[in-house]
Amino acid sequence: MARPIRVQYEGALYHVMSRGNNRQAIALDDLDFKKRLHWYQRTVETYGWKLHAFVIMTNHDHLFFETPQANLAVGMQYLNGSYTSYFNRRHRRKRAGHLFQGRYKAQVVDNQGYYVEISRYIHLNPVRAKIVDHPTTYPWSSYPGYLRLSKRLPWMTYDRVLTEFGRRESPSRRSAYKRFVESAIGTKLQSPFDEAVGGLALGSDHFVTQIAGMIDRFWSKPDLQISLALKARPSLDQIVTAVCGEFGVGSDQFQEGTRSDNACRCVAAYLGRSRYGYSGRQVAQALGYRSGSSVTEAVRRFVAARGRLAKNLRSIEKHLAKI
Repeated sequence: MARPIRVQYEGALYHVMSRGNNRQAIALDDLDFKKRLHWYQRTVETYGWKLHAFVIMTNHDHLFFETPQANLAVGMQYLNGSYTSYFNRRHRRKRAGHLFQGRYKAQVVDNQGYYVEISRYIHLNPVRAKIVDHPTTYPWSSYPGYLRLSKRLPWMTYDRVLTEFGRRESPSRRSAYKRFVESAIGTKLQSPFDEAVGGLALGSDHFVTQIAGMIDRFWSKPDLQISLALKARPSLDQIVTAVCGEFGVGSDQFQEGTRSDNACRCVAAYLGRSRYGYSGRQVAQALGYRSGSSVTEAVRRFVAARGRLAKNLRSIEKHLAKI
């Protein structure tokens, strides 16, 4: 299996998730949680990262940080390798070998527009997992430091997120952030990472194009599977136009209320969601589906009928490749 691509550059912003091997625990008690936190600190101080948010769960963790230097890979190797060595020494009777599942999952994030949403999503992780009813009662996250100065960790970076609620340090901006985070408790909060193109890049079309350019320049080996979604891709409107041309139908086939099993609509859903990496929500809005789950069902219908639609699909993709 190809190794995941790691996009690295000075000032890059990342969301990184490390999961336990076979979804097993990465922390068994408070001492493990404290040691994982200790290695966060050591990594931040050693590699100069700006850590904006974190949460440590029993079998995985989330980090949201910036790398002033292009050192994501070496920093993560240091963090996870050091903690794994500790964990295996301490729990040598219970487990040995790999602690984490494969390589960590890293998404590079646009430096504009995502700080508050990502930090909120991370801080509400224990609530979504039904471990606690309220994020303030979970001890292994960066959330308490956002609310109280006495809870702050000196090696954390709080200001960049809080700047969205006021330029200067004050109780009012901490309260505003608290309201923002806790307003989502009890709601079905959509993951901001659902919008990540190819599961790798989260941001504007311009940002995604820049990341695709980096991949083209630096990862040209044939054994690296570069996501097609990160290549120059047609807009959803262009996909609709191409599908309409192939099937000889009008754009009214994509209006809300249209039969969900419409063949050309399913083809468009497949192209938008699976071939070119648009999110389920984006495809739903463009094609008149009620929700992202409806798009998922449409893609399943296309896959089931792909044999008889293969010629149409090739023709549409050939047309889109010329755009």
